This record gives sequence, structure tokens and C-alpha cells, in this order.
Amino acid sequence: MKVGIIGTGNMGRAIAQRLIRGGHQVFVAGSGHEKGQTLALELGGQGPGTIEAAATKDAVAAGCDIVVLATWYSDSTRIAVELSETLRGKVVVDIANPFNETFDGLITDYDTSAAEEIQRRIPGAHVVKAFNTTFAPALADSAFDDTVVDVFLASDSDDAKAAVAELVESSGLRPIDAGALRNSRVLEQNALFMVELQGRYALNFQAGLKVLPAEPLPFPARVAAHA
Repeated sequence: MKVGIIGTGNMGRAIAQRLIRGGHQVFVAGSGHEKGQTLALELGGQGPGTIEAAATKDAVAAGCDIVVLATWYSDSTRIAVELSETLRGKVVVDIANPFNETFDGLITDYDTSAAEEIQRRIPGAHVVKAFNTTFAPALADSAFDDTVVDVFLASDSDDAKAAVAELVESSGLRPIDAGALRNSRVLEQNALFMVELQGRYALNFQAGLKVLPAEPLPFPARVAAHA
């Protein structure tokens, strides 16, 4: 797939690295062109996929069918407004957690989420919440030895969710269907809880949420019928 990543921080780098190893064509843009170029030079040649820097975030949004907002919540909402027309019809992956300044609470109201606020700003796009419960070190191959990292996906578009699931699975990760976009509220609360655990147990952010079913999980999830 042709995937654009806006953001060159720890998460942007980790996701780009995974996608390159999965054989995808990655275009990356940072707050300055030199940041994208630096990341492209660092990760180039690490897999069958490719990576190159785009001149601007507008170029990333225009040239890719899937765009990952690998930025802080405040930046993601601003970018969503700026690129609202450019992102129309595209799949937009939101990884943000709306943490407060002390990382012990969320700045969003209880009846919304970062993903829902971003979707509200780009009504013509299909927002998928993903990667918000996976810390950057946990995306590294060595983080969990042979245990596959779970990536929870929430969206109101089944087609968009399926496209991101394919991207996730091809990159050596396991997609978990987390239902509608409103379930991002739960995912973001879980990310807050995981941050608290980092401090309690000094996990160095090499931890994540994992579903341990008795049998392999299908995608999309099959909802059990109840009498």
C-alpha cells in the first residue's frame, strides 16, 4: 500500500519501520522537511518496502490512500482542519491520546474521544483509531520476543477498518476489531491506564494490551448471537 505518515517522532518512526518491513511504500512528513529526510535516510533499506520524505504534509495527504496522523492530539486536530478537503475520501489513522499535561487524565469530555473529534473535523474522510495502545518500544521486533503485538482498530467504516487491518497484519502485527469509533473512548482510557502502569512497574514502555483467546480470532470479529 501507499501510506503517508505525518509526524516523525517515536511513534511515527516505529510505525514507518513496521510498514517498510511489511513491504509498503511510505511517505513521511515532519514539522520541517529536514526531519522527514532524516527519518527516510535512517530507515531506508530496512525492508522490502520503501520510504521517502514528502515536501509537506499536504503532499503526503494528497498522494496516499491511507494517512497516519502520528502526532499529538492538539496537532492532529489542527492538521485535520487544515487538510479537511485534501483528506476527503481517504482513510485516516488516528493514533493520538488526549492526555493532560501531567499524563494522569484526558482533556476530552467523557462523551467523546480524540478520534471522534478528528472525524468531526474531517467528515469526508474515514477515521480509524489504531496504535494508541501500542508504545513505540513495543512495536520493535524484540519487545515481546515471539509474542505478536495487538493493534486495536475502531471505526464507523468497515471498509476503512479492513484496509488498516490488512496494513497491520502485513506488518507482523495482529489487528483486533474494536468496533465503532465511539469505542475509541475506551481505548484512550486504556492507554491512560497503561501509562500509569509504566510508572508503577518501570516497564520502560515495553508493554501493551494483549487479547489471549482460547482460539484464533477472526477479522472482522464475529459477534455472537444471543437468544
